[in-house]
Amino acid sequence: MLALIIRRLMTAIPTLLLIILASFFLMRLAPGGPFDGERPLDPETQAALQQTYGLDKPLWEQAWLYVSRLAQGDFGPSLVYRDFTVSELVAQGLPISLTLGGLAILLALVIGVTAGLCAAVQAGKMVDKSIMMLATVATALPTFVTGPALALFFGLWMGILPVSGTGNGLSWLVMPVVALALPVAGAIAKLTRAGLATVLQQDHIRTARARGLPETKILFKHGLRPALVPVASYLGPAAAGLLTGAVVVETVFGLPGLGRYFVQGALNRDYPLVLGVVTLYAGLIILFNLFADLIYGWLDPRMREG
Repeated sequence: MLALIIRRLMTAIPTLLLIILASFFLMRLAPGGPFDGERPLDPETQAALQQTYGLDKPLWEQAWLYVSRLAQGDFGPSLVYRDFTVSELVAQGLPISLTLGGLAILLALVIGVTAGLCAAVQAGKMVDKSIMMLATVATALPTFVTGPALALFFGLWMGILPVSGTGNGLSWLVMPVVALALPVAGAIAKLTRAGLATVLQQDHIRTARARGLPETKILFKHGLRPALVPVASYLGPAAAGLLTGAVVVETVFGLPGLGRYFVQGALNRDYPLVLGVVTLYAGLIILFNLFADLIYGWLDPRMREG
């Protein structure tokens, strides 16, 4: 397992550096700038601002300075929120985004594995077909559709959940977490059902049944673990989808997470803010992929030797 971690880290660092550099140059090649507004600044003021933030230097020098500061944990100052550094803005928004993503992945796992388990046990029957149809619908619906639909029904029509903001208590988490979890839960249900239905047809399961073992023991002890291997391999991309989906959900529900800062930073060409959020997202996605590989290696020992 340690060798697996070392191999993944050796590829993670160059991958993260490549993402940072690609994002840096793509942001700078985009039209517009952080000091462009409805009322353009006079040339002297704009030149002074560019000099203050180092935007007058060659691109390669700006990239080197940014990576050097980033290696020291400094994301730089925000060009729009001038009273805050990017690190301070990230510290404000990251807990909310991580809370949404963590609860969503847990909810998706509980719903998806349970639904896939029920469908596999009733393979070919009406229960199986109904669950798989619902899973397909859940997977196909994007968060920018389910989010407003949940807000309209439970927030505006029924008035039982807050539509925007954090508010009091934990009720503000319900609709954003459900909106994020539904597509992932649908995919996990389909993967669990397919994996478990295949495992239950294998010879060692037939042998266990012939020996008279209880069906529950066969299902949970001998069938579920190998059936979850495809789910484990999906967890990394699922975490990435939840992070990117959180941008939309946080905007829809007016939550002060990283998604709001990312959208505002992109609209205002706040280079350090956008690059800081992208770097953080990339690092978290790489970390989640590492965790998924570790779970995969635990479920399938052959993965540790590959």
